[in-house]
Amino acid sequence: MSGIAGIFCPDGQPVDPQLLTRMTDALAHRGGDGAGHWIDGSIALGHRLLHTTPESLHETQPFVSPDGNLVMVCDGRIDNREDLKAALGSTLRTDTDVELIANAYRQWGVDCPAHLIGDFAFAVYDSSRRRLLLARDAIGVRPLYYCRAQDVVLIASEIKALLAHPDVTPRPNDELLADFLLDRVYDQELTFFAGVFSVPPASRLLISPNGVAKHRYWDFDPAARIRLDSFQDYADAFRHVFAQAVQRRLRSRHPVAVSVSGGLDSSSIFCLAKTLIDSQQVCVPSLIGVSYVSQAGSPSDEASFLLDIERHHAVSIDRVPIGPTGLLDGAKQSIWHIESPFMDEQWESTHVFLQHVRGRGARVILTGHWGDQVLFSQAYMVDQCRRFRWKTIRTHLKTFRQWMTDTDPRWFRDRFLKDLAKFHLPAPLFLWLRWLYYQPRQNRLWYTDAFGRRTFQHQWKKRPLGRSLPTAHAQSLYEEVRLGYPALCLEWQNKVAAMHGLEVAFPFMDRDLLSFLMAIPGEMQTHHGVPKALLREAMRGTLPEPIVQRRWKADFTSLVNEGITREYAQLIHYLESGKRAVEFGYVDWRALTQRLDALRTGLAGSTGESAWALSDLLGLEVWLEMFCVDGNRMAYEEGTP
Repeated sequence: MSGIAGIFCPDGQPVDPQLLTRMTDALAHRGGDGAGHWIDGSIALGHRLLHTTPESLHETQPFVSPDGNLVMVCDGRIDNREDLKAALGSTLRTDTDVELIANAYRQWGVDCPAHLIGDFAFAVYDSSRRRLLLARDAIGVRPLYYCRAQDVVLIASEIKALLAHPDVTPRPNDELLADFLLDRVYDQELTFFAGVFSVPPASRLLISPNGVAKHRYWDFDPAARIRLDSFQDYADAFRHVFAQAVQRRLRSRHPVAVSVSGGLDSSSIFCLAKTLIDSQQVCVPSLIGVSYVSQAGSPSDEASFLLDIERHHAVSIDRVPIGPTGLLDGAKQSIWHIESPFMDEQWESTHVFLQHVRGRGARVILTGHWGDQVLFSQAYMVDQCRRFRWKTIRTHLKTFRQWMTDTDPRWFRDRFLKDLAKFHLPAPLFLWLRWLYYQPRQNRLWYTDAFGRRTFQHQWKKRPLGRSLPTAHAQSLYEEVRLGYPALCLEWQNKVAAMHGLEVAFPFMDRDLLSFLMAIPGEMQTHHGVPKALLREAMRGTLPEPIVQRRWKADFTSLVNEGITREYAQLIHYLESGKRAVEFGYVDWRALTQRLDALRTGLAGSTGESAWALSDLLGLEVWLEMFCVDGNRMAYEEGTP
C-alpha cells in the first residue's frame, strides 16, 4: 500500500516543486517507509511508500528507467509476476513490481494494463511521447483520482491530496450526493466533489497535450462458460480458484492478519490461509486471526465458532471487545479519511480493531467482505423461471428459509419478484417503479424535493454498463462488481486501512474468482437451495463442521441503536448548530424536526432504519463542514483535521 501524486502541465509550463510536496504530504499516512519526488519541467510525480511484499524492500519510487525515458509511481501488488517475467524475457534490476510494470509498458505500451493481474493503481510518464498513462486494477481495489486545475492535470491516491493544490476548490457534486443518500446507486467515475473524477476500475487514461482519452482495457468475458460433470467437480474447481485468490494476498514480508468473525466467509479465508501455510504452499512470517467479540448470548455473539476454529487448527485468535458505540466520537476523523459523507455506525470499534492489528506487526489484513454479494444471489432463479422450473423455484425458496433462519421469509419471495421485474420489464418502467417503491421510505422524507428530483433525473441520464451477459445469474454478478457502490466501498475500506498503516485485501473480489463464478451455472452456487453451498462443500474438512452448517449471521443492530440512543441529544444538537445541509438546499429542517420523535422511537426497535437515517444525516453534515465550507482550508494544509 502506497500513495501516489502527480502534476502534469500539457502546455509545457514548469511545475512548482512546493505544490508536489504539499500533495504528497497529504498522503503521508499511506506510506511511512519513504517518500520520493521527481520533477522535470512540466511533469512532477511523488510517492509515499509502505513496504508490504518482500520485493518492495528493494523498491525506490518514483521509478526511473535506465534511459530516463520512463518515470512511474505505483500503489499496487502484481500477482502474475512469473507469467510476466516469462513473457517479457528481460532481466530485472530490482525484481520489484514497479519495474515489472515499467517493462510491461516498454513491451506493450498503453495496452500493458491488460497484461497485469493484481490490485494496483499507477501512473507512467513517457517523456519521448509527452504523455501520462494512468491505470487502475480490474476491480478497483486501489483508488486513483484526477482533476483539472486551470490548465494543469492533477492525480492522487486520495482526494485530499488534490485539494492540497491551491487552485482546487472543493464543491459538492449534487447528483452523486442525491444518488448516495436517496438511492445508493452510483457512477464509478464520479466522486462527491464536482470536477474530481475517479479512474474507473479496469480502465486507463492517457493524458497528453491533445487531451484526455479513456479506455476500458479489460472486462469479464460474456462468452465464458464452465460446465462440469458434477456438483463436486464445481466445488473442487471453486476451491482451486479460491485458494489462488487467498494465496495471492498472503504475499507479505510482515505478519498477515485476517479479520475472522466465525462467519462462513471470513472463517473460510482464515482456515484456508492456515492450511496453505501449513502445507508450505505459502511462506508468511505469521498468520494472525483477529475478531470482534461482544457480550455473551447477544445476537452478535460468535464466540463458539471462534473456539471451533481454534480447536480445529490449533491456533489462537485475538479478541477485540466491542460494545455500544455512537456516531459522534471520531466522526470528523472518519470522514476526513474516507472523503465521503458516509458514517460507519461502529467506527469506534473499527478504529480500535485496526489499531490492534497494526500493533501486532501486520501490514496486510484480509477480509471476507463481499462474500455475501458474490456467493449468494437469487438471480439464478430468473434463469430457472425461463426454463419453466417452477418446482425448483418453490423448493429453493423454502430451503432458503431453513438455512437463513434470522431472515424474514418474505424477503426471499420479494427479492425473486424484484429480480423478475428487473430482467423482464423495460428499463424505463422498472426505473419508475423502483423510484415509487423507495420514495416513501422514512429516510427520504426530510430531503428537499429539488434534491430528490436530482436522483431521478440522474438515473435517466445514466449510461449502460456496456456489457450484457447471457444469464441473469452472470448479469447480476457483473452488476454487483461494475456498479458504483462496490467500487466506492472498496475505496472507503482502502482509505480506512491506510490511515492505520494497513493494506486491506479482498479475496472474494479476485478477478479470476469472479470470472469463474460468472461462467458456471448459477444453481451450482446454491445447490439444492442451500445458500453458499459451493463454498460450504469446497471448504468441508478445512472449516469446522459447525461453521459449514451455520444458518445465521451476527447482528450488531442492537449495539448500534443503543450507542446512538445514548448520544441522541448531542447528535441532534450538532445537526441543529450547523445546518450546513440546510444551507446547501439538501435538507428541509422543518420536515426533519417533525420526524425526530419517530427517529428516536425507531432506535428502540429491532431494525437499523433510524440508525442508518441519522448516520446519513450526520455524515452529510460533517462532510460539508470538513470539505465544502469556507474557512477550512487550513485542515488540508495541516494534513489532518
